[in-house]
Order: sequence, then structure tokens, then C-alpha cells
Amino acid sequence: MLRKVIILIGFMGAGKSTVAQWLGKNLGWPVVSTDRMIEERANSSIKDIFVKNGEAVFRGLEKAAVEELKDKLEIVIDCGGGVVLDQKNVEVLRTLGCVVYLSTRPDTVLERVRHYSHRPLLNVPDTLKTIQDMLSTREIFYKQAAHKEILTDGKTAEKIGQEILKWYDEYQ
Repeated sequence: MLRKVIILIGFMGAGKSTVAQWLGKNLGWPVVSTDRMIEERANSSIKDIFVKNGEAVFRGLEKAAVEELKDKLEIVIDCGGGVVLDQKNVEVLRTLGCVVYLSTRPDTVLERVRHYSHRPLLNVPDTLKTIQDMLSTREIFYKQAAHKEILTDGKTAEKIGQEILKWYDEYQ
């Protein structure tokens, strides 16, 4: 029996935040964003943390946020895209509840995030190539961390949320 926690992982633009909100509303559970937790505790935006302190500092803050969630129940957690790069994070998340990987094609990611200047890892000349490279590096981590993978391309948050809830009910 899994704990009553649903954790969404995946690359930026996969729909984690939107689907998390839909799930929270439909389950009556609060939604927690690890990125928002980090921003609140650091009193700074993620972009500013990356620029001023670097990715290593951000990943340390991310690890602390994941640890802080260990004892929570009946919540939906929307994780930052790189949370799976740390094996300890993965171990904590997998014991916390159901980890669902929202997978997305690179061109879909580009379409969804191309107007967002707050994505520090995508402020590069060839954004699509960067997305492809990052996804190819991270995909194995997402798949290993997840209990379930759902492709989000061409689906609404409601459709994705319904797929998650159907699977979650069966998995329990």
C-alpha cells in the first residue's frame, strides 16, 4: 500500500504544475511545489539563485526541500525538473508515495517554454538542441525514479490527471 502522496516529475514544460493543480483540486489535497519552497526559503527566484550562486547551491536547496516533505500525507508534489539528478532525492520520493513521470517530446517542451525567460537552463542560443541534450541525459533518471510514466503531448491537464487517478486507484 502506497502512502497517500502523488509526486510529479519530468522535464520543464511537461505540465507538472498544471496537472498538480488539477489533481489537488480533484483529490482535495494541497499542492506543494519544490521550486516554490526553494524560492520562499531563499527569498529569491530560481533564476537569481542560479545566476548568483550556481546550480550546485540550487541543488542543495532542492535536496533540503525534498527532505522536508518526508512526513507529509495527502499531498500532490510538483518537483523541479532536475530533482531526479540526485539519487538521495529519488530514494526519498519513491518512499514518500507514487512517483509519476510526465514525459514530453523536445518540440513540445520548446513550444510550451519558449516565452519563459525565467528558465535559466534554457537561456542559450539553440534552445531546441539544449532541450534535446538535457532530455536525453535526464530521461533514464526519470524512468528509473518513476512508478508510472505518462506521455503529456497533445493532452489536457484533465486528461493527464484522469490517467494518473485511474492508475493510482488500481495501483493502491
